[in-house]
Amino acid sequence: MTLPLSAADAETPEIALIAKFATYYGDSSENRKHNIALAASAIDGVLLPPEEEFSFNDTVGARTEERGYKAAFVINDGAFVEGVGGGVCQVSGTLYNCALLADLAVTCVHPHSLPVSYVAPSFDAMVSSWSDLRFVNTLSAPVTLKMTADGQYLRAEIYGVKGEFSVRRRSETLGEIPFETERLTDTSLAPGEERVEAAGKNGLRSEGWLEYFRDGALVRTLRIRRDTYLPQKRIVFTNVVVGELFPHTPLRGI
Repeated sequence: MTLPLSAADAETPEIALIAKFATYYGDSSENRKHNIALAASAIDGVLLPPEEEFSFNDTVGARTEERGYKAAFVINDGAFVEGVGGGVCQVSGTLYNCALLADLAVTCVHPHSLPVSYVAPSFDAMVSSWSDLRFVNTLSAPVTLKMTADGQYLRAEIYGVKGEFSVRRRSETLGEIPFETERLTDTSLAPGEERVEAAGKNGLRSEGWLEYFRDGALVRTLRIRRDTYLPQKRIVFTNVVVGELFPHTPLRGI
């Protein structure tokens, strides 16, 4: 026999999936994959009550070898270098986008110095020992954060009581910043031969926007960020004969 719902049961809001976001990392190194899975596991299952603030750094903890993290490429001062914990920013970036779609209030986020491949410009979230990702649950009920990493895709899901709006993200590129070419000497090369060490990549200026919909109708548009990502130099090694660069021109009398 099915019992009738009580008044309290009838008023209990339904807990459901309110936002999801996924990024690809299947072509990452094994160390980077390991770091992503380790950080994601620390977040998976976190319960965030209403008005409480989530901190990525407090939840995941320090990314050190002692805590199981490995060396992989990170972005530091406009360059890709190897560092312990490389890949963890993809976890923070994936969760950040999911929090935006759930209409949670982001209270702290930082961009990388270079654009990243796994999210659109102005939707990345760089974390380090000094920079954090934080957001507040502004919804009417607790939310549960779920994160899974299967070696190909990193997935973030947020469960709770859906808010008033559906949210969409929009990235706009305002303009590009041309890269420079740096030429260096490598005497092991044959005269006139060149070796391209780095192809070079333009930087860019971008904005991140959120669009709020109610019952399928756009009711509000909000710019949340404006960012500048640095260009990456084109680096070319060469062993050019000086005379080829500055050919001799005989003097002429006057």
